[in-house]
Amino acid sequence: MVLHKESKLGLTFGQLLSVITVLGGIIAAYVTINIRITAAEVRIQELEKGRETNARNIEQIRIENREDHLLILDKLDRLSEKL
Repeated sequence: MVLHKESKLGLTFGQLLSVITVLGGIIAAYVTINIRITAAEVRIQELEKGRETNARNIEQIRIENREDHLLILDKLDRLSEKL
């Protein structure tokens, strides 16, 4: 059979196919891991941007609420003075 004939490298054709398959698998795994790491880094950056936007929005809402509460308290003070 062709798989059992030795080549110039001293390996049989079947062994050469096995080595190429293993090396191809290692390279494919390496590329896949790098792609996933890059995608995770992008997701982390987007989440960080979203967190900063949320923090700014929450701070703005807090300031607006504080102003509204001060107005309400002033109105209540004026009302209590009249009574």
